[in-house]
Amino acid sequence: GLAAGCHTIEVRATDEAGNVDASPATYPWTIDLTDPDTTITASPSDPTNSTSASFSFDSSEAGSTFQCQLDAGGWGACSSPKGYSGLAAGSHTFEVRATDEAGNVDPTPSSFTWTVDLTEPNTSITAAPSDPSSDPNPTFSFTSSEAGSSFECQLDAGGWSACTSPKTYSSVAAGAHTFEVKATDAAGNTDSTPSSSTWTIDLTAPDTTIDSGPSDPSNDADPSFSFDSSETDSSFQCQLDGGGWGACTSPESYTSLAEGSH
Repeated sequence: GLAAGCHTIEVRATDEAGNVDASPATYPWTIDLTDPDTTITASPSDPTNSTSASFSFDSSEAGSTFQCQLDAGGWGACSSPKGYSGLAAGSHTFEVRATDEAGNVDPTPSSFTWTVDLTEPNTSITAAPSDPSSDPNPTFSFTSSEAGSSFECQLDAGGWSACTSPKTYSSVAAGAHTFEVKATDAAGNTDSTPSSSTWTIDLTAPDTTIDSGPSDPSNDADPSFSFDSSETDSSFQCQLDGGGWGACTSPESYTSLAEGSH
């Protein structure tokens, strides 16, 4: 029933003649009933794409020894730092406990749980300019299959740089262009197949030609007009006598026009 702390025992002998040892033998010792506290001081990032991991740890009591286990695989003697390699993708838990010189074992081992992520994110462009487009200031929106991803973008193979969605470019020249974007997830995996969008900026206005119409003057109250554009796939708008523009196709016909100039 001795208390924790320092103790000293002394013993002296007395021989048959009654002589007493004037310098008793002494033995000091310490009773330590305090459990050590174990602390993990360095660990891998979480998540990570590394299949290796290294842990550093310490004890609140100098001279402690340690035991470690990974994924409840069983305790074994270890020292700091403790490394592992060839880890599979998924969640892992490392635990470590100290035993002090008196034999007290930390009843609450220190633990660290992290995820090994070896899967690349998938990058998707969710909004892009029409093709062709007359806008020299295009905007792109994009996303990743993994939340928390960061992005890099490049235009016309001009070099990758950090970007966020939406990404806008200004004063882009007329012609064909290609935008690319790739995601990097929180574990450091980068999409090896960036998402891309190719389109053409056309800043040249088409030239419209009326190919046929009524004679001038004409006695036809139901005239028809044929027209064309210098650029294929153009759409058209027509108006008569300043009455307002409206979509039309060639030929465009009118009926029952009043006498007079049109």
